[in-house]
Amino acid sequence: MKTKSLLNTNKLAKWIVKIFPFFLILFIGLIPPAYYGYKRTNEEVYYDMGECLPPEIDYVIANSKLREDFDIASTHMLLVDVDTPEPYVRAMISEMEKVEGVKYVLSLESVVGSRVPEEILPEKITEILKGDKWELMLVNSEYKVASDKVNGQIDELNAILKKYDKGGMLIGEAPCMKDMIETTDRDFRVVTIVSLIAIFVIIALVEKSISLPFILIAVIELAIFINLGLPHYFGQSLPFIAPICISTIQLGATVDYAILMTTRYKSERLRGNDKKKAVKTALATSIPSIVISGMGLFAATFGVALYSDIDIVSSMCMLLARGAVISVLAVMLILPALLLLCDKPICYTTIGMKHLLEKPKTKTNSEV
Repeated sequence: MKTKSLLNTNKLAKWIVKIFPFFLILFIGLIPPAYYGYKRTNEEVYYDMGECLPPEIDYVIANSKLREDFDIASTHMLLVDVDTPEPYVRAMISEMEKVEGVKYVLSLESVVGSRVPEEILPEKITEILKGDKWELMLVNSEYKVASDKVNGQIDELNAILKKYDKGGMLIGEAPCMKDMIETTDRDFRVVTIVSLIAIFVIIALVEKSISLPFILIAVIELAIFINLGLPHYFGQSLPFIAPICISTIQLGATVDYAILMTTRYKSERLRGNDKKKAVKTALATSIPSIVISGMGLFAATFGVALYSDIDIVSSMCMLLARGAVISVLAVMLILPALLLLCDKPICYTTIGMKHLLEKPKTKTNSEV
């Protein structure tokens, strides 16, 4: 006994193939706003992990009190060679306190003053700020961690520090975030390029084609651009790790859907079906698997996105849930349109399909 599917995939596939020019126009029209939103979202990410936490966490409460009551948003630590002459240290502190946004510099010299010889101080006091090799100083700043202002301030403080002690180090949460911004920005670009190259090679080897990787990656990247571009239009800011994680996960998930449909399209074309019938059959048979897989990912992440109070968790799960839906729609609607549009280039650049472009020979009267 035959069972009916909840979704009539044959009718849906026939409808999508029938109006495929509309989806081609939609594909072209979505590229500029999606890419613009994607670029802006990447520029608007935040690096302060304190923003990921709920407001009732002790860490967040303490930082809020420091800002409100003492006008201190971040604290840097200086490690200076203990052999640095005291006059140099005092001059360095004086210069640093003149840097915009610096509240004060706390050190042994600034606490006891120049009139009190360090030698008469108890060892229990000096050993708090001085070790065998380094002297510790604290710089309190009005600027927030991972902000442009604090990053500029760190550059100024580093320049002053190196003038008096070339081996000195400026450390702390803000300098760490600054280094992370510079490092991750470069690393994320490399990761994205490597991921795309790897996916391109995999598709080329699996499908034995040069043109299909370009088509599939175009669809996948549009889905990623739409997903990561929406936060900009919604006025949302994401944690810095979210875009790179989501783009790689969505890339890996969407390529499965795309390869599934494309492989069936190739099989139908090699059986002798024309391009419309091949795409319609591939679409009708692939829709159930694509929808089930995509909705499974959506169901697994959407609930966590709504429940979690930790922004880095909720935002990444929301991006995964939304990305699953967008990827399913992109593969179901846009990929078939591109396969129909590029059927001839695909046949010409795919191993074993070139003969499909040859027109059948008509029989002559003598042959008849």
